[in-house]
Amino acid sequence: MGSFTSARRIGYCCKFHLSDILEDCIEYCKYQFEYGQRQSDGATVKEHIEAAMASPFAATLGEKQKQLQEEQESEPPMLPTSAQFAWTYFLRLHQTRQAGGFGGFFAITYQEMQAFFALEQTTPEPYELELIRVWDKIALDHLHKEQQRQSKTK
Repeated sequence: MGSFTSARRIGYCCKFHLSDILEDCIEYCKYQFEYGQRQSDGATVKEHIEAAMASPFAATLGEKQKQLQEEQESEPPMLPTSAQFAWTYFLRLHQTRQAGGFGGFFAITYQEMQAFFALEQTTPEPYELELIRVWDKIALDHLHKEQQRQSKTK
């Protein structure tokens, strides 16, 4: 095991179970894909929302729009500390995702994970592998919806 892996395991002496953090991890991932997505002008959804809230016209919004604005101003979901390494692993694997035929995308395979962790000289915890699989499903769903949205605008 590499020193990186050993260093991250310090402090993991207590019992831990994925179900303790799964909901927060899913919420964080969905938020990142929905609000971090770049639009046709190059800005993210979050940047558009922030610009709209800073607009002088925001004061003239109706009650329904003000309620939506307040919901958007709430704090974004936080990634649990115990999932931060898994999120980093997932992002790095996601960046190398293989595109399938007809513009689709493939799921991150176990072979790709095995090669990644071998290159990194680290051994992931079982819950980290499960988080990567869960986040990968969310990412694929998001990519699929985005492709459908783009194909409708053409």
